[in-house]
Amino acid sequence: MSLNVNDFIIASKKIDDIEQKSVGLIQKISADQITVFFIGKKKTIKTSSKNIGFLDITKTGKPHKVKICNICHILKNEDDFAINQTDGKSRKTSRPSCKVCRSDIDGVKLKTAEGKKLDAIKPDLIFTCPICEKMSIVGVTANFVKDHNHKTGTAREWICDSCNTGLGRFKDDIKLLEKVIVYLKKHENK
Repeated sequence: MSLNVNDFIIASKKIDDIEQKSVGLIQKISADQITVFFIGKKKTIKTSSKNIGFLDITKTGKPHKVKICNICHILKNEDDFAINQTDGKSRKTSRPSCKVCRSDIDGVKLKTAEGKKLDAIKPDLIFTCPICEKMSIVGVTANFVKDHNHKTGTAREWICDSCNTGLGRFKDDIKLLEKVIVYLKKHENK
């Protein structure tokens, strides 16, 4: 099969610091030299066409047996992804990040002693999230969770599960959250 600009490819072997099965996008083709942007490394390299293979991205993810990790962008087997939750049709879904990348995201677990500190101040009737200020009846109108620092394992506070998910999506990264503020301000009056 001939390769074209804007085709997705995978590295058929390790190329410098690009892992085998890394996913890339062809940017330029010159004779046997192909310029590829490897998404996971955010890096463009020139390589031989012998080092890459075409990837039909429509044959990845559900229901196929292979999936591209949304962090490292390496094509992996479905068992390299942990089960996340059940969808609306009671089917198990897997996380978008592979188990290796997920361990980096999850970081240090909440230390047992820290969890006990939060247990001692667990809300019992009415809970107000310290971030979104949503008020809820404990265990009835909203779930709340123990939040912790994923770099140290130190407890922070009880927060609602929505805010916990939000912090997780932004990787507890203050710089990313500052970008969110800039973005919202940019589009505030549109």
